[in-house]
Amino acid sequence: MSAGKRLFRLGLLLLLLAAAVAVWFIYSLERPGPPGPSEVDVYFAPGTSTAAIFRRLAVEGVVSNARIAEIYYRIRASATTLQAGEYRFRRPMPIDEVIRRMGRGDVVQHIVVVPEGLTAEETFRLFLDEGIGTREAFGAALADTSLAPGLATGAPDLEGFLFPETYRVTLSTSARKVVEAMIAQFRLHFTAEMRERARALGLTARQAVTLASIVEKETALKREGPIIAGVYLNRLALGMRLQADPTVTYALKRDGKWTGLLHRSEYAYPSAYNTYLYDSLPPGPICNPGLAALTAAVSPSRTDFLYFVADAAGGHTFSRTFEQHLQAIAINRRLRAEAGAAASEGPPDEVN
Repeated sequence: MSAGKRLFRLGLLLLLLAAAVAVWFIYSLERPGPPGPSEVDVYFAPGTSTAAIFRRLAVEGVVSNARIAEIYYRIRASATTLQAGEYRFRRPMPIDEVIRRMGRGDVVQHIVVVPEGLTAEETFRLFLDEGIGTREAFGAALADTSLAPGLATGAPDLEGFLFPETYRVTLSTSARKVVEAMIAQFRLHFTAEMRERARALGLTARQAVTLASIVEKETALKREGPIIAGVYLNRLALGMRLQADPTVTYALKRDGKWTGLLHRSEYAYPSAYNTYLYDSLPPGPICNPGLAALTAAVSPSRTDFLYFVADAAGGHTFSRTFEQHLQAIAINRRLRAEAGAAASEGPPDEVN
């Protein structure tokens, strides 16, 4: 056999061997991983090494061979920086798609829906349940009133300014960023026109939000909000105490003493937030009100009502005099009894 033929056969053999190695290499990258869910969420903390990333991907069944996947990345795609964060991968997933996704930082977004009327602690619990932030970090952000300049002046914290909305966050979103986003939404919705209306009523922005927070907790009916705001402003103008049950509930929650049911004896609970004991508005908001309650607080109904009591239909009966209020209490108590509901009222001169 001539030297030329031997070289040809050797070259062909090497070519076939290279093709076989390439096929094996690709198969090793793409072959199915261990049985399990079709998708998996994997979190990579900042500073995780390249080798550790691919080892974790192999453990989770995203790639089949950590070492080969790492070699492929270093040869073909090392210019692409693999970003930290939480990712959702198929099991398995083509290595090029894994690299593209991590290079873009295409991390998992958590959707957190914050309803109206939650306290700051209740709001933060929604994020904590998604793995976002820590209790300590949220507490520190809540106490930093400099995050809401011109709004929370003199306030003990940012309660009331955490606007209820739907938020998209990631595991890398800090508690401070969450709070900043909520305050930004508050500023967007509590407009300059609304602040001007508050001033016309003799209220600072914080006082208006405080009033709105009480309105928020008093009724689920948006049409009643302006009337309830009017009742409380009328009482303030006459030097009457607000006597709002939700302020007592908040005082108990704030001090970790809330049991889930407001008892008659707790109307005497010693707290500056207790409007049965102290005149005027409480020192700050008692929850984080939504747009409807904020609007009601700065656009109250012009009425001479001074009292209201919950009725059997889920709304309230409003009264101008204390005698009318007592009659409304008696009527609604009888209606609830006839409907088979338990009738439990607070002090006879309560507002709600």
